[in-house]
Amino acid sequence: MRAERARADDLPAVASVLCAARQYLAEQGLDQWQNFPPTQEDTVAHFARGELYVVRDGDVVAGTFVVVPQEPAYDVIDGAWLQNGAYVAVHRVAVSPAYRRRGVTRVIFSEAEALARAAGARSVRIDTHAGNVPMRSALEHYGFTACGTVVIATGELRVGYEKEVV
Repeated sequence: MRAERARADDLPAVASVLCAARQYLAEQGLDQWQNFPPTQEDTVAHFARGELYVVRDGDVVAGTFVVVPQEPAYDVIDGAWLQNGAYVAVHRVAVSPAYRRRGVTRVIFSEAEALARAAGARSVRIDTHAGNVPMRSALEHYGFTACGTVVIATGELRVGYEKEVV
């Protein structure tokens, strides 16, 4: 498996993976992505800016994620980030149901760290729902630290995580 920037012909597969992830979150009893789901318009905008990535297994899109150079919601945290320098933020992490527990998140986080280093950033930041146990477990497994609570653009609370990469 490898991570790479999404191509235009990946957009239908990305939409399918995001839809399945939204359904999975609902099945877990989480409101994450239920009231404010990732939209096709946002996905296309991330694609146009070169921020949309996929994890590919051969020709199959096994997962998707977005990497941005900063996140305004992270300017204020109830807690403390590990560092105050440059970072990249990861959003919209989603794994195809057929690829759950097969190392896709490892590929996503490794690529995010590589992109952070290439950009001269000192860390990777990400947020998730407090009840999203699978994501929180994956983040902690891959060395991210829970730093506090952030309020995202929708007004919802999320747990902010950070991993230093320098």
